[in-house]
Amino acid sequence: MNARSKTLITGAGLVAVFALFFAVNIASNQGLRDARLDLTQARLYTLSDGTRNVLKGLQEPVTLRFFFSDKLASQAPQIKQYGQRVRELLERYAALSGGKLRLEVIDPEPFSEAEDRAVAAGIQAVSLGQSGQNFYFGLVGSNSVDQQESIAFFQSEKEQFLEYDLTKLVYALSNPKKPSIAIIGSLPLEYGPGGIMAAMRGQAQPYLVLGQIKQFFDAKVLDAPKPEDIADKYDTIVLAHPKDLSDEVLYALDQFVLKGGRLIAFTDPYSETVAAMPNPMTGQPMPGGDSGSLLPKLFQSWGVDVEPKFVADLSLAQRVQTGRSGAAAIADYIPWLALTEAQMNRDDIITSQITSINVASAGAITKREGGTTTITPLMQSSKNAMLMDVADLRGDPNPQALAEKFKATGEVYTLAARITGPAKTAFPDGPPAPKADAEKKEGDKPAVAAAPQVKESAKPINVVLVADADLLDDRFWVRTQQMFGQSLYVPIAANADFLVNAIDNMSGSGDLIGLRSRGKSQRPFLVIEELRRSADQQYQARERALQKKLDETEKQIAELQTKAGGSGTNALVSAEQQAAIEGLRGEILTTRKELRNVQRELNRDIESLQLGVKFINIGLVPLLAALVAIGLGVAWRRRRFVRSVEG
Repeated sequence: MNARSKTLITGAGLVAVFALFFAVNIASNQGLRDARLDLTQARLYTLSDGTRNVLKGLQEPVTLRFFFSDKLASQAPQIKQYGQRVRELLERYAALSGGKLRLEVIDPEPFSEAEDRAVAAGIQAVSLGQSGQNFYFGLVGSNSVDQQESIAFFQSEKEQFLEYDLTKLVYALSNPKKPSIAIIGSLPLEYGPGGIMAAMRGQAQPYLVLGQIKQFFDAKVLDAPKPEDIADKYDTIVLAHPKDLSDEVLYALDQFVLKGGRLIAFTDPYSETVAAMPNPMTGQPMPGGDSGSLLPKLFQSWGVDVEPKFVADLSLAQRVQTGRSGAAAIADYIPWLALTEAQMNRDDIITSQITSINVASAGAITKREGGTTTITPLMQSSKNAMLMDVADLRGDPNPQALAEKFKATGEVYTLAARITGPAKTAFPDGPPAPKADAEKKEGDKPAVAAAPQVKESAKPINVVLVADADLLDDRFWVRTQQMFGQSLYVPIAANADFLVNAIDNMSGSGDLIGLRSRGKSQRPFLVIEELRRSADQQYQARERALQKKLDETEKQIAELQTKAGGSGTNALVSAEQQAAIEGLRGEILTTRKELRNVQRELNRDIESLQLGVKFINIGLVPLLAALVAIGLGVAWRRRRFVRSVEG
């Protein structure tokens, strides 16, 4: 073969390689458009099955308008990176929707029509950079009936719930009907602290949480619930201190949950709200207090126990005023707890943004031995807690006497939890016998044919259990102020937010409930940050020591000058005093030099580690790739040489 033929073959081979390269790229762009390889630890770019189901289930077109000030974002690299992540996620949603979801990306530049659209849509503007220009980073969605849902501003602090927020918005647009909620229990949410007797006197003051619920949901209070009122009529049922429910109602609740209904139960070992309610006959608090509402028959069959005692916590105890022993005094009241964000589950959407909740004589939730469900705590006590008898709360409890009985167990108690997983019926022997004709009351509906009993849930049950009903009472989370003759209600805790979050989460699709929280795309170098914090701490400690030494030195110099018979710079000092002063000044210079050396050495550790990380990311990986390529080339040439020799 001559040189010209070899050149032609080589040229043809290069052309074929380039053609193959472009063909593979075109084919992969078209055929592998939805393929993803997610190598992040928290699976940041892998959508949950719940999101995929919501997108596949879209029946009507949905339009999403993503407002992002892309040019301004260049001034804040972290925001720009987060904006890119949101955009890529939205593009992924559109790709999986089968054409039902249309995405528009809009850059609202200052004084443009796009900015006017962002303002009209309710997107929040934030001043960014030295120019102070408005920066927009939000989302507006609309459906075929012009219903709108929006996220005014994407907060990086909520990045772990980004997928949940986006999927919830899409789901709300595809299901515009308000969720229906039924409220059952002996807590008089409709009438207020005075109960039905106050309502009969025209003095009803409904609890504020009921107004919050009705603002967002189609809620109905069932004063005397019947089994037929429960079955398949509501998306979610809320139990508010469900005392003395009949077996027929318990059976209806059991079947409701096993068939996929969502339940939020506020039970209580001792409801201080109900205990303080007046007796309809005497107007005085009912003797014996409250009997509790733990519903053991239901919850034990679902793998949960609720202790018939209350959790006392000295670290979280609220400070109350007591009038015992003469003058008023302030004391820790260990049955009333002020929970902070440290006691909340930050990975659950219900409690992720809750910073404070007040509870009163709350019970403890534990997993029952042999239970098949999963118990995920939402709220917990501190370790400085114990269980105490509810008998200590009856009558007029003494804060000091309760504190004297307190002895911490070191155990953390669960006050609220999410219950999921397979469960069996609480009525294994079949439904309870219907009421005899003699027991039926006037107005009772005729019996209808009972539906076949569900013995075991086909899908995981969804229940939120809170071992305290008093947190719904206004007096534990609201303060009333009078302004210009009007009552102004000021929340002091997020009790209502917790309830609304729970209903909002539980009333959505089962796919929404199952969405998990994600990690954050910003992954700090923990070792470097720890070194930097250590450097700061050591530097500040040495700085404080230096400042203290400076103060002492100035004081000593002042004393020496005073002894010399004067003050100020013109004071006469002896040779010994002058030597002492010079020695102290020398110590100051030495200490400052040591301080600089400490800071330099610590910074050197940080810089060396950063250089090592950069080398691995920038230099080592390409170097390894090059070595592998060289090795393959050498091996290929060696095989070719061996073949030529053998041939």
